[in-house]
Amino acid sequence: MTLAAPGAATPAHVLVYAVAFAMVGISTGLGLEGGASALTIVTLRMVGVVVLFLAWYRFTGVSLALPPRERRIAIAIGVVMCFNNWAINESLARIPVPLAILIFYLWPALSAIAMWLLGRERFSGRILFGTLLAFVGVALTLKVEFTAAQTTGVLLALASALAWTATFVMAGIAFRGRDSRPVTFTMTITAAVILVGVLLITGDWRLPETARGWTGLATVSFFYAFAMIGMFVASTTLGPVRTGFYMNFEPIATVLLAALILGQTLAPIQLAGAALVIAALFIFRPLKPAG
Repeated sequence: MTLAAPGAATPAHVLVYAVAFAMVGISTGLGLEGGASALTIVTLRMVGVVVLFLAWYRFTGVSLALPPRERRIAIAIGVVMCFNNWAINESLARIPVPLAILIFYLWPALSAIAMWLLGRERFSGRILFGTLLAFVGVALTLKVEFTAAQTTGVLLALASALAWTATFVMAGIAFRGRDSRPVTFTMTITAAVILVGVLLITGDWRLPETARGWTGLATVSFFYAFAMIGMFVASTTLGPVRTGFYMNFEPIATVLLAALILGQTLAPIQLAGAALVIAALFIFRPLKPAG
């Protein structure tokens, strides 16, 4: 998908955007720690992102209109993206943030497998090696005793990875070569509407009870929108391949920030698994720009 936005970016900027993406998980963790429900946090986050996206796109003069057929496709993909957002937030409520994010980062391997099964990409030795490395890495991160709730958290993180894989593959096939911003906005507002509806139906409305919790809730939308808009700018300046390469810093930043801010650390064997997952991400980066 082609991303276009005015401005310029350097590799240092992209590393900042990667840290901002990592801070989405950290802010969510702070909100959960403060007593907010996962559904409340993800709903307010998506609504906030819609408002920030709309303000930015209007300011930069980006048209958000889509032809009817493309709008229907974007809405359908938005439903899957909604499940992805819900699942990863529910996972963060049950297992440490770095563990959930590392499991979620199976999605590049899952995407490569999906593209191979769909006949869109040849299954090379590089992809095979990266896939094995990613799965071995996640297996090592799971080499600890889990409670029933934590096991549910692991399964939710896996479900989120599968949902994001579906979102990524479907959007890539349906909108290849297009400006992704109107598509992304349509998907985001679809997810926001669904989450608001679920929140109203379930009544699972719980706000934080601590200052740290409110800080997390107040910043989560900003970090997500800032990182997404920054990626739009970086992709036009550096290209999607170089941008994706530097964005692999996100899980590294998540592990470090979770330890510093949330006090959530991984056991040595889990850190070894994290290193393998991160190494796999660099293997999965495209070798040359997509045509």
